[in-house]
Amino acid sequence: MLRMRRYRVYLICAVVIVVLFVRISRRNEWPAYGQPDVFEITTPKEDKHKESPGDNLIQKWTPKPQAPVAAKPTKQAPKSPSSKASKASKASKTPLPPKPSMSIKSTSVAVRESLSSNTILETVQTAGPPTIPQFIIPDRIPPSNGFGEIEQNVDDIHPIAPPGRQEFPEFPPEPTTVHWQKQIEHFPVPTESLIHLPTGQPVQIPQIQHAFSDETSDAKITREKRQAKVRNEFRKAWGGYKKYAWLHDELSPVSGKFRDPFCGWAATLVDALDTLWIMGLQDEFEEAVKGIELIDFTTSPRGDIPVFETTIRYLGGLLAAYDVSGARYKVLLDKAVELGDILMGAFDTPNRMPVLYYRWKPAFASQPHRASQRSNLAELGSLSMEFTRLAQLTHNTHYYDAVARVTNALNEWQDRGTILNGIFPENVDASGCNRSAELITQQPISAAKVVPDKKPEEVVGYEPPMPTTVKEPRPHKDLGHNPTGPGTLEFQIMPGVGEGEPAKGKIVTWDESSHKQEVLRKVTPSKRDLEEPLIPAVPATPVVDGARGRENAFTVHPTTNERVNLIEAAKAEADPTSKMWDCVPQGLASTGSDKFSMGGGQDSTYEYFPKEYLLLGGLEAKYKKMYIKTIDAVRKWLLYRPMLPENRDVLFTGSIGAWGVNPVPEDLKLEYEIEHLTCFIGGMVGMGAKIFDIEGDLEIAKKLTDGCVWAYGSTASGIMPEGGLLAPCKSAKHCAWNETEYHLALDPIADTRDENVKQYLKNRKARLAELEAQRIAQIKMAEEDEIAAEEARQAEALLSNTTVSVRSNGSEALRKEEPASLQKRQWESSPKGVPTPVTHNAADGTPRKGVPKMEEQKLIASSSKPKVSKPTTTLTPSQQLYEQKSQLTEDELRSMESSGRQGEKGDVEYREETEAEAMLDPSRPPTHDEYVAARIKQELLPPGYTVIRSNKYILRPEAIESVWYMYRITGDKTWQDKGWKMFEAVINATSAEYGHSAIIDVTAPVPTKVDEMESFWLSETLKYFYLLFSTPETISLDEWVLNTEAHPFKRPLTSSPVPSS
Repeated sequence: MLRMRRYRVYLICAVVIVVLFVRISRRNEWPAYGQPDVFEITTPKEDKHKESPGDNLIQKWTPKPQAPVAAKPTKQAPKSPSSKASKASKASKTPLPPKPSMSIKSTSVAVRESLSSNTILETVQTAGPPTIPQFIIPDRIPPSNGFGEIEQNVDDIHPIAPPGRQEFPEFPPEPTTVHWQKQIEHFPVPTESLIHLPTGQPVQIPQIQHAFSDETSDAKITREKRQAKVRNEFRKAWGGYKKYAWLHDELSPVSGKFRDPFCGWAATLVDALDTLWIMGLQDEFEEAVKGIELIDFTTSPRGDIPVFETTIRYLGGLLAAYDVSGARYKVLLDKAVELGDILMGAFDTPNRMPVLYYRWKPAFASQPHRASQRSNLAELGSLSMEFTRLAQLTHNTHYYDAVARVTNALNEWQDRGTILNGIFPENVDASGCNRSAELITQQPISAAKVVPDKKPEEVVGYEPPMPTTVKEPRPHKDLGHNPTGPGTLEFQIMPGVGEGEPAKGKIVTWDESSHKQEVLRKVTPSKRDLEEPLIPAVPATPVVDGARGRENAFTVHPTTNERVNLIEAAKAEADPTSKMWDCVPQGLASTGSDKFSMGGGQDSTYEYFPKEYLLLGGLEAKYKKMYIKTIDAVRKWLLYRPMLPENRDVLFTGSIGAWGVNPVPEDLKLEYEIEHLTCFIGGMVGMGAKIFDIEGDLEIAKKLTDGCVWAYGSTASGIMPEGGLLAPCKSAKHCAWNETEYHLALDPIADTRDENVKQYLKNRKARLAELEAQRIAQIKMAEEDEIAAEEARQAEALLSNTTVSVRSNGSEALRKEEPASLQKRQWESSPKGVPTPVTHNAADGTPRKGVPKMEEQKLIASSSKPKVSKPTTTLTPSQQLYEQKSQLTEDELRSMESSGRQGEKGDVEYREETEAEAMLDPSRPPTHDEYVAARIKQELLPPGYTVIRSNKYILRPEAIESVWYMYRITGDKTWQDKGWKMFEAVINATSAEYGHSAIIDVTAPVPTKVDEMESFWLSETLKYFYLLFSTPETISLDEWVLNTEAHPFKRPLTSSPVPSS
């Protein structure tokens, strides 16, 4: 009989009990779950942009007929299949936590999934081994708030998130989202004062575009191939934007992400609308129009609206798409009106000059505001075309009035004169207030009135002055009680009191005691405000403190120590009729630090002069006058010819800086800039030459455009840098490449640099000579020390060799002994374990370290003499070991010395330093040639450049823009070849996985990408490349006028243009 321990019996019983309990509990639970509903999962039509078959699945529950099964009755009533399906669908979209009060109905589901996304999945519960039951959360009915509903019949053109991207679920804006609201204008323009669009028959404008003849078949094939390649590159970039950045501002083409640098209103989509139509991409255009409907211009995550960028990209893009599509899509014009009304709030200022960064939220938009004292010229003057076209399409003259007043202000300023007459500075004071002049209310003074004499004042004795704070009196002009009439000042003359005393006069209505009741005028903060803040004085309002809070908040005036009511001050600030908005009015003015150029910050203002003239049909002559003044000043001040290899005859425009009000003309120095933004000027000058029939300007336009073409071919990547400086020619007519002059431009202080090198070499030579003299002096001192030491040794030896009689003093034996040499004494005095000093071989004449020269000669002489044998001395074992170690160490050191170890050799003989050795000195300043060579190598300067300020390229269009204008104006097909080389270089350097990216260094053969794709890449750059290889009637310059973002507007034409002379 087996014997089992007690704990084993307990353990077996426990296991059996647990197993039985689990089995019984499972059997009891099985009947509680009825036969599960059969459901199927369907997937929408597969989209080509999806990354995985599981993206964007829409689950739909569909009950199927099933056999009845035995099940426990439940208290909950059975629900209809349709109800279950709809509620399950909603529960999958908007899951909510389970409610405790509701019962739970569970089913067991087994799902078998197919690999194909279009296969219907079915699951049926069958008999088999018991499994753990699965639970389905009961249906919940979410509140009806419009969230999470999916429309089943909507075309899947583009969801809110790009197709194929796994995005977070997007919900409608929260109720707290702030929306723009139309505000009551603080500075409205009376209806009778509105500036209306010019009316009448458009004037006859000369023909701009060349009269092209039929092209050959070979030329047509080449042109169409190039055009197709441009279209393919556009579709690649558009596809990347549609997939990864839909309804966002910009695509990041390297990483596949998006950016929203503007207001998050899908800048690339709006900007590229007209390009889609021009390229014949009809389906993509339809998709984009549907996307426009989803843009809400009344709200934005950004707190301010950049008025200039929003106008040229968004407003211009919507209007151009409406024009090129033949006005078939009314939603485009409706959206343009919606955006235009929002932007109109920026013009609500005292002088109607716009606030260029408009704070659109009602809390700020409802307050009065004033234009900036430092507005950018290009942003201020480049709004006219878009608002003019909007006014033409809607017949709403308010849009045109807004920009016409800006044009009038520029025209008045140009007539008044600037430092460069005809060209405006980059920064403009557009506030309309002269801050340097104090506002003075002029009042007439009445005739003098003599008053009766007064009694003499009582004479008082001397009183010492007391140190008190004296407040400056602030007279108050009381016009209420004036005997001479309202609006005048009463001047009284009082005769002198004593004999010889002069008469005194005063204005009796000036009450110095009532100035506390006046609210001081508050102006926009400036330097003067920091020195003496102007804060309203204290009104007669009591302060209410306590638990209920403060009804009036007060502060202390920093100069008068008076309490100021901040609430009343805020009310005065918000009231446009208060005195704080009064100032000495002025027109547009300089900020005092001016830069004049055709580059960034100024360019499009001048570009819009001839283009606005075309858009208005030539009915507004001021634009022609302003352009002619500008181009005359450009020829006089800004044009220059650079000195380039191969003597290319091209032109660029530079910049001039000026400081102060009236600078001396000699101080106006031209800086020989080269900027990519300035490359637009070739197209502008060429078009202006044709419109206004300016003789000679077309040749200038060709040279300006050809200069930018040269800049593209000058770098390793074949792309022009963002900005830099060039070496100029002294004569525009006779300019040959001179490398010496070019190097002088790279190093203007060449003479000083070479003189510094000569002085350095001279100082170095003197220093080396000084060091050599010190070395010789040290050697001489060492030799003198050796001679003195030798004399001392000789004297010692003489004493040692003297024989002393043994009988006399017992020291004769001592005198007979040979004198101990210095070396022996060193051996005997050396501590144990220290090797003997190293000496060189005397036979080869090599100097020995540690042995004076005189001692060496003595040793050599004594080596030839016969040695006297010394008595043998018995050494102890320790002494023998010491001698052996000393001998071994000495042999090792001699071996190291004979092998040529530099550290153990004697001093190297001095020799004069060569010039080549001196060149290796790192502290030596470089020569002119060395400096120039180092700059060219380190900065990768192409020939002709003296500085590259910015070597990046952000997909800019200005160069190809002028190339297209030159081709359309002249008909010369060489411009197509030049443009094609530029296109190939740009695509090779910027092509990315999902589009085209800006690059960081155009001087590198393989530039690094920045992962940014500006919206103007699709709106301008690729559009101009495409139009360059299109037929001449595609966007003809005689029918269309393009804004600065390449958006074409329809010109008003009544008859054929006049052929140009």
